[in-house]
Amino acid sequence: IRHRATLGGNLVTASPIGDTPPVLLALDASVVLTSLTGERTVALSDFFTGYRKTVLRDDEMMTAVLLPLVLQGRSGFFKVSKRREMDISTVSAAFRIATDAKGNVTEARLAYGGVAATPARALKTEAALIGRPLAATHEILQLLDSEFTPLTDLRGTAEYRRALIGDLFRKFIEGESPRAVPDFGGSRFPSHSANDMPHESAVGHVTGRALYVDDTAIRRGALAVWPVRSPHARATLVRLDVSKALRAPGIHTILTASDIPGLNNTGPARHDEPLFATDEVQFHGQLVAAVVGESLKACRLAAESIEVEYAKLAPVLGIEQAIAEKSFHTDPHFLTRGEIEAGLAKSPHLIEGEFHIGGQDHFYLETQAAWAEPDGEGGVHVSSSTQHPSEVQTIVAEILGLHKHRVVVEAPRMGGGFGGKETQGNAWAAICALAALKTGRCVGMQLDRDHDMECTGKRHPFFARYKVGYHPDGKLHAADIELYSDGGWSLDLSLPVNDRALFHLDNAYHIPHVRFRGQVTKTNVTSHTAFRGFGGPQGMLVIEEILGRIAARLGLPPEEVRRLNFYHGSGETNT
Repeated sequence: IRHRATLGGNLVTASPIGDTPPVLLALDASVVLTSLTGERTVALSDFFTGYRKTVLRDDEMMTAVLLPLVLQGRSGFFKVSKRREMDISTVSAAFRIATDAKGNVTEARLAYGGVAATPARALKTEAALIGRPLAATHEILQLLDSEFTPLTDLRGTAEYRRALIGDLFRKFIEGESPRAVPDFGGSRFPSHSANDMPHESAVGHVTGRALYVDDTAIRRGALAVWPVRSPHARATLVRLDVSKALRAPGIHTILTASDIPGLNNTGPARHDEPLFATDEVQFHGQLVAAVVGESLKACRLAAESIEVEYAKLAPVLGIEQAIAEKSFHTDPHFLTRGEIEAGLAKSPHLIEGEFHIGGQDHFYLETQAAWAEPDGEGGVHVSSSTQHPSEVQTIVAEILGLHKHRVVVEAPRMGGGFGGKETQGNAWAAICALAALKTGRCVGMQLDRDHDMECTGKRHPFFARYKVGYHPDGKLHAADIELYSDGGWSLDLSLPVNDRALFHLDNAYHIPHVRFRGQVTKTNVTSHTAFRGFGGPQGMLVIEEILGRIAARLGLPPEEVRRLNFYHGSGETNT
């Protein structure tokens, strides 16, 4: 997963069966090793010294993987494993061959994993290929075979691995690619005509050729951005001094609230969500400033010299504390039917209780990302990984104090969203646009995974209290339910999310007497937002949990209790 499992971590483990090293070896990669005394660059082909051993010293860490900007020839990667996906390689191989106009080899890279104590290139075979037509001749295959001494383990025998060394090279020469296997232990998969129609983005996705927002920003030479965030859930912002950071190498500007020419707001529903904090920070991770510079490393180092003084305040954390302190974003909304008090009084049985429903991170594989550049006419062009480009346009225009037609927003392919990029992309696009107009340069940013999880909204946590009347057979008679959601520090989309939860509280069940009450609490955590289902799953879970508890009390099958309460017939009992 990007920003969590790292490319450097995969290399320093020095696994002989890793899939990454052969690819990087074929691409002539090198690595940067850094210690307190300096740094050195080592070719990846010289990095591995033995089984699970590298040239990395105890005082060093890998800080970068370098690839040449231009590489000649055709390349390919092959992997053989017991399962088609998500499995350790038996043998993996990466090849890159360049030829001249006559078809003679001018450059050759043959790299393997799983056939020696370390990932390695077939150096003798590479040298032998130079100056001759590319072909898997007997001489070349014998030489290739002699360069490796594979072992036998639970994934394959030495003989099997040795056969694969030559076979995979022949596949590359013949232009073959791994094909789907129709038979898995006797299981047959039906054939459909749709299988002959690949997804329009499939090749781009699996080869890495598909360009996402940050890929394009890098190609445009965009300046980088590092966010400066509050370490407190709630505090007064006493002092902010960025003067030292401004003098740091490679820094172009540092954005704060004072740099905003328009409205300091990114909230979609209410102006309660400043882009940069001014007087008070209201959640851990709230933006205070943004450092803009030549590289992410330069920005991070400069950010460490920014002086911020806070006066800590007592935060409101959790729905129950918010209820106790009457901390709400909204007034309560009600859905009613019948006479709830009379209905409860006449119910043969009553059940009361409460329970919490936790939140959930979207965990889209592509974190929040945007880039922007001036259009040369006083406006700005923005590329944003967003589900709502027109809202990004509105917010960016408000931040910049421009008419909306001066802001053009494009939303290219997106690496996942699930509701998490409906409103949450506003701030990052606005920062890039603000920085672009201030510096006159293209500016891009993609959040580190930690920052994304700490700063962006999640699925709303909910808290339910209920008092429900029912008959001895499990038939519902009356339900009085209070439904509270944790909206976080700003309103965002919390009101319609809570409303939809309220609308779904009865789910598929008819209840003659109901009083449903919904309200959004205000707490000092990140502002929760849209998520697949948009409140519906939380609302349905409440009534399903209640029916499950009623069935347990009566000793009845829960599915029968549910069936008994379904909407049915005509009129009021038929939804």
